[in-house]
Amino acid sequence: MDNENVKIGRGRPKIYFTEEDRKEALKKSKTKYMLNKEWYCNVCKNGINYTLAGKWCHLNKKIHKKNAEK
Repeated sequence: MDNENVKIGRGRPKIYFTEEDRKEALKKSKTKYMLNKEWYCNVCKNGINYTLAGKWCHLNKKIHKKNAEK
C-alpha cells in the first residue's frame, strides 16, 4: 500500500441531504423564485407587472375573466 498510487478525489466533497432537507431547500428556492419573477398579463394589458405569485390571484379576478372572453 505504501508504494501504490492512491487516487485522491478532487473538487468539493459531496454532501448527501436527507429527504426532508432536500424538500425544504426546494421549497425555499421555489418561494424565492415566485416572489421575484415578474409576469405581465397580455390579455388585460393594464400596464401592471405582477409577481409570479400574484399571477394566480389576477387570473381568478372577474376583470381578467371578462377580458379573456372578449
